[in-house]
Amino acid sequence: MIDALTDLNSAEAIKRNELRVKKPRVFEKIQRFDSLAQRGFISPILRLAWSYLCNFECDHCCAEHRMDRFLIKITGKPEQRRRMDYSDLARLAQEADEYGIYRFVLTGGEPTTWRDLFKVIEVLDPNRHLVIMDSNAWLLGEKPEFITRLAEAGVYKMQISLDSFVESEHDHFRNKPGSYKRVLKILPMVMDAGMKLMVSTCLVRDRAFSQEFEDLCRYCNDIGAMLYVTYAKPTGTCGQHEDWVVTKRDADRIRELEKKFDITTHMTPSYMRDKTAGSAPLGHYDGCITVKGINTVEPTGDIVPCPYMDWSIGNILDEPLGAVLDRGMRNRWLGPQRNDCLIGEDMQFIQIHNAKVAERKAQGNYDLPVPYGEGFSDADLITA
Repeated sequence: MIDALTDLNSAEAIKRNELRVKKPRVFEKIQRFDSLAQRGFISPILRLAWSYLCNFECDHCCAEHRMDRFLIKITGKPEQRRRMDYSDLARLAQEADEYGIYRFVLTGGEPTTWRDLFKVIEVLDPNRHLVIMDSNAWLLGEKPEFITRLAEAGVYKMQISLDSFVESEHDHFRNKPGSYKRVLKILPMVMDAGMKLMVSTCLVRDRAFSQEFEDLCRYCNDIGAMLYVTYAKPTGTCGQHEDWVVTKRDADRIRELEKKFDITTHMTPSYMRDKTAGSAPLGHYDGCITVKGINTVEPTGDIVPCPYMDWSIGNILDEPLGAVLDRGMRNRWLGPQRNDCLIGEDMQFIQIHNAKVAERKAQGNYDLPVPYGEGFSDADLITA
């Protein structure tokens, strides 16, 4: 195997060295990934949406249509399908470990609203996986001791949402007055507790060219936090704001800013060896993330190959995780490397994807994601 610390940027090399000492099983899996990825080995992030409970109602949310509050409003009933239990979660963690996966991101919804959050963290086992958590920071600002408990439970990194460096804009975007102040209050507290920090921001059309966005980039650099830029996609509630959806011009601007600031997107991993074009680290995705980069595990056990899609590639309650991922990599839409974003830029796929979702809703079926076989299917598989 190659030395996993060779040729990495200095910040990532320091992190890896810490993992070698503190989390040897995680380090072992990262090293194996670096060594085998060029032969097709993948180790994607698994976003665990254990629950879609949320205390915010954001205009750009890609998950709103999966939430019980939406389903009750439309159908009169909450989610009726079977949800994963702790034994299912333990099996998922074991299968992920055996597959070589080393990152779980707790997402939703808002994980700080889960009554069993610390049980979920325990079952995932922070010694075998990096446990990362998304949050809007509202409850963390309300109860700062929550931050210390998360660190002590083994959470490795927090990803905190900040959607504008202008207070009124962020609070309006999040539909939550006071949110901006709470976010800025807790950011240094996360690092003081010993967790890594990433600031997450949603990019809408033309924002990348604004002074506000550059000010946010500079602020994150100053406090030592990476800025993770998510692109507005034509799905979920954001589908009602097509004028927000980013264009190639916006994406090109972000690529330029990556050379100046410590920022990244889902298309460009944060641990690039340098900032020159085409320099993605050995074996790590550089382009569309479907299957190979990030997958969402739904409360129902469905695996969705991108955070912004509404189609499943299989269900771990019916078959092993590895079988689902391996089949996903053979899907003609999802497996092959591509430099564009499938759900953000490929208009043919976007129209097919959204039409199928709309068709089901027109029939009174609001269950998402679309099950395997009705959206993605064996007909999409690449044959030898």
